[in-house]
Amino acid sequence: MLEYFGFSGRSVFFRSVGVVIDKGFFIACAAAGTVLLTLGSAYAGTFDFQAKWNGVSGFLAATKVLLINPITALALGGLLFLLGAVGTYLDQRRQQVRMGELDEELERLDDVKASLDATQEELQEHKSRILQLHTELVQTWLKGACKALDLDSTDRITIYYEHDEAFILLARYSKNPDYSKVHRQKFPLDKGVINQAWQHESYVEQNCPSSDDYEKYVEYLCETYGYEADEINRLTMKSCRYFAKAIVEADVHIGVIVFESTRADFFEADDRVGSLGKYCDNYQSQISKFVRDGIGFDKEIRAAGSYHRKSPEEDVLQILAEKHE
Repeated sequence: MLEYFGFSGRSVFFRSVGVVIDKGFFIACAAAGTVLLTLGSAYAGTFDFQAKWNGVSGFLAATKVLLINPITALALGGLLFLLGAVGTYLDQRRQQVRMGELDEELERLDDVKASLDATQEELQEHKSRILQLHTELVQTWLKGACKALDLDSTDRITIYYEHDEAFILLARYSKNPDYSKVHRQKFPLDKGVINQAWQHESYVEQNCPSSDDYEKYVEYLCETYGYEADEINRLTMKSCRYFAKAIVEADVHIGVIVFESTRADFFEADDRVGSLGKYCDNYQSQISKFVRDGIGFDKEIRAAGSYHRKSPEEDVLQILAEKHE
């Protein structure tokens, strides 16, 4: 108990008592004045001050008669009641003034909040537009890669990056418009060719049956990569040949680039695997920059979308409460 007091103590008892006295002073004065007025009125009619005074001898007795009598009680009670009433009136008036100032401040803050919200929405739109432009830039590069590697409308290139234990599609391109469409943005980290390349830096799939024999095609993908049949049925592009390579920056895997085709003879061209791997190696720094920038833009947009700020009204109320505690 003793450790709560002293210079190193943690007690706020007397501070709390002081706050109560400060806030209740005028109310206490009015209450005490009412009590004294009541008592003084009850005994003033039968009190004979002259007789009491004549019978007094000594300083202490005289002081007691002067202080403890109905007339003094009436005078002191009236004074305390007046002090309490005037003080309470002035205190309420100051509170009304403060409340009016607070209302004006809240109105100004409403305008500031509206302006801030509009600015944040505009900034969000700009960030989304930057991400869209970046995606278009990567698609342009993929278009050039398709041309350089002599890929046709049965082939496709896709770049993914890893975020929050999943692969996020950054950009894709195919000469076939149906294959270029993005139907899903997020893919599991532990499935498919992407996972194999992510773990082993590169991966080639050249044994998968063509979708012409659909039953064997589905069976192979389910057994080899852990897919469900309904997942395969939903695929727009039924690829059977894949070349995937991890995108590495400073010895850290940050994404995967995937080349795929629906043609069973995709790898029969002269050293197709070697040419794809060499192309990725030659442009590794550019691909990794695409991925790094894409991750940065995406994180900014996600952070802006999920960020919750305390309202200005709450800030002002908290500050005022701290000032007048």
